[in-house]
Amino acid sequence: MRDLFSKCGNNCGRCPSYRENLQTDEDRQRCSDGWEKYLGFRLSPGKLRLCDGCQAPDAENPVRYQNCYVRRCAVTNGVETCAHCSAYIQCEDVGKVSLPADAREKIAARLAIPIPEEDYLTFIEPYEGIKHLDEIRASLGVEEIVGPTKPPPFKPKTVDFPEDLPFSKEETSAFKTLHRLIRTINTVDADTYVMQERLKKRRQYFLKLLWTFGLFGEPKEEGGSHLVIDSETYVAQKIPSSSGYSRVVEDYFGTLEEYGVHCEIIPLMEAGWLTPGGALRKHGWFMKMSFDDKAGGVSGLKALKTYTAELDEKYGKRAFRYFSKADMRVLGNEQSV
Repeated sequence: MRDLFSKCGNNCGRCPSYRENLQTDEDRQRCSDGWEKYLGFRLSPGKLRLCDGCQAPDAENPVRYQNCYVRRCAVTNGVETCAHCSAYIQCEDVGKVSLPADAREKIAARLAIPIPEEDYLTFIEPYEGIKHLDEIRASLGVEEIVGPTKPPPFKPKTVDFPEDLPFSKEETSAFKTLHRLIRTINTVDADTYVMQERLKKRRQYFLKLLWTFGLFGEPKEEGGSHLVIDSETYVAQKIPSSSGYSRVVEDYFGTLEEYGVHCEIIPLMEAGWLTPGGALRKHGWFMKMSFDDKAGGVSGLKALKTYTAELDEKYGKRAFRYFSKADMRVLGNEQSV
């Protein structure tokens, strides 16, 4: 094995699925078993790819598991690794695609056994990207660090709030507040490509989550007015991005609170509702949503239920398209197009 660092700092050259390291059936079995044991996910030996690594040029049509947005950001900025970018220290995203510094200790605690050094160097250390990037950054001269390229603005189309809705003043106010919430979520203004991609993914998640609660959420009054969806409903909606991972969901929930939307995952058991890697399982939990005054409170929740129901009845499979544009003409006499 040889060192070959990816854009995000993971060591492709020492990854057991890197092309040069995955030569025999024994290599495939060991990689499959090691990933499952230490990282909590499994690909069968036959599904493992002879990965060419992150640094292979796109023009060569390389084999990879994914072309992640952190890599695309580094390519856009023209840097060898994220450590070469002046925004590296402040970047919130690069660390999300690598293991934390205390990964070995946490994994050992989960397994309740010490991790052999050879296994650590094969299945954990290659993915400690931030550690590698910090070492690379420390070796660079000032002239080797470049500034990021600002991406073009992302401006999804939204529809103005319709006039003369056939509702009371209070109900109209609730719909107007909901409209403002959706338009605010649609706003994506970022200084770097990776930040823009993160905000676009967050936007997709927020919109689909609101839609799911509006269409399928069951109103509950215990502990305050809120909507509830079960885990099966959440999973069936295929909410986009990395939303299956509890820590990502919790990060998103923290941002939603800034908009007045409060969400919480409620486990139905003490253990077993998360995979070893921290992903939400299909069973064993439910989720609830409430609105504070900023999002319209109880009236806002009722407006969300009414709006999604009207869209679903009129447009069926196309309904979410109108929802994501905050198109509320379906509530009045105007016709959406």
